[in-house]
Amino acid sequence: MLKRLLNVAICACVALLISACGDSADNIKNLSKEQIYFFYKESCPHCHEAAEYIKEKYPHLQIKGLNVKMPGNQKLFTQAVKTYRIGAMAGTPLICFGNEYIMGWGKDSSARFDELSKPYIKE
Repeated sequence: MLKRLLNVAICACVALLISACGDSADNIKNLSKEQIYFFYKESCPHCHEAAEYIKEKYPHLQIKGLNVKMPGNQKLFTQAVKTYRIGAMAGTPLICFGNEYIMGWGKDSSARFDELSKPYIKE
């Protein structure tokens, strides 16, 4: 029961992060170097970890959240994979910043996110 409640809470965190950032690529034709993109799957535990970290540490950071299960978002994800030359091992979370990206979420990801997000933080 506790595990289920924790999963619901994590899903709610991802939903809050994503709802603040949008969730559709319908109006996006190309990736912009001026925007951070967060590609995720709802079933991905690493996506939840990344979203929780970002929401907690950077609540006002503008990020375009894109669920890769949605058709328009899948197309933009494919574009990102090609743009960053990620190849067949592409996965989520995929967080794109200008010419850089983070794929997956591990022990060093938060420090890398902190560094890559600096130019996008508005004072």
